[in-house]
Amino acid sequence: MTHHHHRGREDCWTESETETLIESWGDRYLQLNRGNLRQKDWKDVADAVNATRDLLKIPRTDVQCKNRVDTLKKKYKVEKSKTTPSNWRFFTRLGELIGVGNNITRKKVNGSKSAAVIVAELEDESGGRMERLDDSDGVMVYKELARAIARFGEVYERMESVKQEEMMKMEKERMEFTRELEFQRLNMFVETRVEVEKMKMKKKETKEKRSSGAGSLSPGKKPQR
Repeated sequence: MTHHHHRGREDCWTESETETLIESWGDRYLQLNRGNLRQKDWKDVADAVNATRDLLKIPRTDVQCKNRVDTLKKKYKVEKSKTTPSNWRFFTRLGELIGVGNNITRKKVNGSKSAAVIVAELEDESGGRMERLDDSDGVMVYKELARAIARFGEVYERMESVKQEEMMKMEKERMEFTRELEFQRLNMFVETRVEVEKMKMKKKETKEKRSSGAGSLSPGKKPQR
């Protein structure tokens, strides 16, 4: 009996109603950048669904529409987890709306969205069952990340500054060494020239002395005994 009641409750949503529900909810879902629908949005969705129903039937409420969408999301995940292709009529359409590939692309394109919006999207994709994070926690994560990047930038700048200073210091030492080497080379050159000049002078003086000594003796005279 319980199984029969459960079956009847499921069948009360016709394929036409479900299709209208998916399209009406999907349009607003995309307009909100795949964010959670507000109560007013859900009422508009319910109005769209009720427009397709027999006037004698009890109108759908916004809560019923939201619960039905949650059920459809769960069924999509079950179908997607199967190893064989799904024959479910609404599988492709739901895949376009809540498929993982679309969400990854969306998050790459909309990288500037706040943490609160991303959390809201994840919550909506999980059928509203996900434990909601505090918006301040998400913001703090981004602030910590920004501070970490800033610290890395500061450390990098300091390293570059130190490296630049080291290069300047090495260049200064190289120039001083080159200058000192040139000074020593010049001194050795001067000292060598001075020594050479001294040797030339001594050689010249010795030669002159020898010439002077030889010229003091006359050719016709003999030294007296």
